[in-house]
Amino acid sequence: MATYAELLDVYLREPSPESLRALREAILEAPNFRPDLEITEMIAPMMSVGDYAGAIAAVHGLMPGAIFSPSAHAALADAQRGLGNLEQAQRESILAQSALDSIISTGEGTESEPWSVLRTSDAYDVVLASGKTPRSQVAVGKLDRIVCTDSTVWFFDTSNDFARALSLIHI
Repeated sequence: MATYAELLDVYLREPSPESLRALREAILEAPNFRPDLEITEMIAPMMSVGDYAGAIAAVHGLMPGAIFSPSAHAALADAQRGLGNLEQAQRESILAQSALDSIISTGEGTESEPWSVLRTSDAYDVVLASGKTPRSQVAVGKLDRIVCTDSTVWFFDTSNDFARALSLIHI
């Protein structure tokens, strides 16, 4: 069986529905995977006092379940930057952007073609990365509908079944 790092490397080298499916299936099977993971809230106290090493340790402690979480990699980038590790910060920023791009590749954000996310925080990462501000979140069947302050409406599917059935990806 391939390691998480190998699956991530395969996806980054050749993004495809198959390589994303393999990576996501492995993440879903990680013993510490949590769909309710909120990394930003978790490490905010450490970051606010400049405990960048503590923040990095905390995020690394959530791996492999947090692999390819845009929030996890963005937090690692910020903490590495705080420590002056600019090369590591750049690598984590690239991973955060790749994670966002992988989500966008799964649909159109519409009710009929929602974006597939592994975690609720991944949906918010997409919204915030777009420069929008979420106003509300409502469950609509198996989907989450997020309405932004500018009235933009996007749909996300957080069900594991959809995450595993990535044959509908639009890469």
